[in-house]
Amino acid sequence: MALEVVQWVFIAILLVLPLLYELNGTFKYYAKIFLYYTSVQLVAVAVILCSLWRPGDVENYRYVATFVNELRKLFGIDIEVRGREHLKGSEACIIVANHQTSLDFFGMMAIWPDRCVALAKKELRYMFSFGLAAILTGTIFIDRLNREKALSTMEETAAGIRNKKVKVFIFPEGTRNHDGGVLPFKKGAFHLAVQAQVPVIPVVFSSYNDFYNKREKRFDTGKLTITCLPPVSTEGMKQTDVAALTEHVREQILEIFNQSSAEVRQPKFTNGLR
Repeated sequence: MALEVVQWVFIAILLVLPLLYELNGTFKYYAKIFLYYTSVQLVAVAVILCSLWRPGDVENYRYVATFVNELRKLFGIDIEVRGREHLKGSEACIIVANHQTSLDFFGMMAIWPDRCVALAKKELRYMFSFGLAAILTGTIFIDRLNREKALSTMEETAAGIRNKKVKVFIFPEGTRNHDGGVLPFKKGAFHLAVQAQVPVIPVVFSSYNDFYNKREKRFDTGKLTITCLPPVSTEGMKQTDVAALTEHVREQILEIFNQSSAEVRQPKFTNGLR
């Protein structure tokens, strides 16, 4: 008798969950967030298995890009990339992008160039399979709470950029921004670019509000526009030029963010009807 009750409860759950998913936006939001983070950890396991034979090699990021681009299809996120040619060169550079949510992972991997590595806070290396995958792909971890260690990491990274001709992907806002717009930039990425004497390539992710909003508990399908801007040279610049460089790049990103986000929000017309 007890077994039959358990079976009926299980059947009821299976019948109710799809209804909740379709009829309750909040339930749908949390269900998709759970699926997203679970899927990312599973992708990380696959990346670990593929990367074991050459641990720490930045070329392992190609596995991340392949798996994540397939995962994005499951969530119905379409991406339009503009200016991709600016990322195709073989020269070293610093790539900086605005940071909205963890869903930026989709955008990053949609444009991920060859010989590119991410700069991330050290806490991420302890995130289960994701952290181990990050280690095996050569991710550069920085201790934001320890200035001396952070500066040491930046110096080593600058030398590595020059010697190995790698690209480094950084979110200069330093934290996620769920409120739209672009937060003030921290100067670390730009100090690094000037120190290594490599160009800065600004990348702009349009607003996710068309399909994702954390405060409203909304996570639907939608479109993201990514704009890769021309490189900003740092040749001949000194550390005293960093503040101006930082603000110049931020202004570029903010302008394109507003433009591309407005385009995404445009009402869609079909056969002349709204």
